[in-house]
Amino acid sequence: MEIASSPSAPARLYALLLRLRPLRQGTLMPFSGELIHGAFLTWLLHTAPDVAAWLHEGQKHRLFTCSNLHFAQPMQPLFKAERENIHLPLSPEKTYTLRLTLLLGELFPLFQQALLQANYTEDNTLPFLQLGKQLFILEEVIITNDDPRGWTGITLLDTLIERARQTSIAKNHTLTLEFVSLTTFSRGNTKTGYGLHQVMLPLPQLVFQSLARRWESIVPPGLAHVVQKERIEQYLLEDGAIIIDYDLKAHHVTFTTHRQRGFVGSCTYQLRGSDEVTSPEAPLTIRQQLLLLAQMGFYSGVGYKTAMGLGQMRLKP
Repeated sequence: MEIASSPSAPARLYALLLRLRPLRQGTLMPFSGELIHGAFLTWLLHTAPDVAAWLHEGQKHRLFTCSNLHFAQPMQPLFKAERENIHLPLSPEKTYTLRLTLLLGELFPLFQQALLQANYTEDNTLPFLQLGKQLFILEEVIITNDDPRGWTGITLLDTLIERARQTSIAKNHTLTLEFVSLTTFSRGNTKTGYGLHQVMLPLPQLVFQSLARRWESIVPPGLAHVVQKERIEQYLLEDGAIIIDYDLKAHHVTFTTHRQRGFVGSCTYQLRGSDEVTSPEAPLTIRQQLLLLAQMGFYSGVGYKTAMGLGQMRLKP
């Protein structure tokens, strides 16, 4: 299947919450992002097989992200359950949510169409997702910009660009990023040195370079020039962005085959230096570009395995 952005169509990003209800009592591993990724592609395979096959090719899985299944309990006990891999109870009397983001505008109508074409029974008991042995039905899709939980929304890339352009970023401006699911960055090389390893800190170079690469992978050609990766890399190399505060905690979750290490929490970055002159070829200053990337990260996630529940983040006000 070939999906291409129309030059006249605005590029949109979507963040949805899906409210799910289990069909029966049971338990589920506390971190299920890997299972949700597979279950979502399986659901698409049954309802829109050409879309599922297209997404599964190469690196196109990065055109969407899935969260872990959200349990209605405080974060600290949940993090403890994730670290110790304590399976959590599921009740058919309760609803649970997962977050799905779509990073290509054309995917949203296809997702809508797949929902409408699903062969639900009159009492809506046909399972929407299967996670492990647990079956869930879909009760609601939430996509408003004003949901009190603050994790849904629709935006245009042009809107994010204009918002960044109109933001006057004073010298030593700060950005605080909140990493709400385990986040990490994979570094190293299997052929040289000591091999791959996971970076346990949100270093400015890793965070913003990761977001810049994500920008390149999702924007139409007409917007690619807005974020200038080489200039950003040089700015970061010269310590233009530094960490001045943080509230981070080392964390790990259990995938089906291995333990994944990373961190959760928040980190504040100071953007140093004076504003440079903009032009049609470079409509945003470097610091405005970093603000734009931080705003985009709400939809794209950051770092490693964002399609499997890792790297969920947002810019704090």
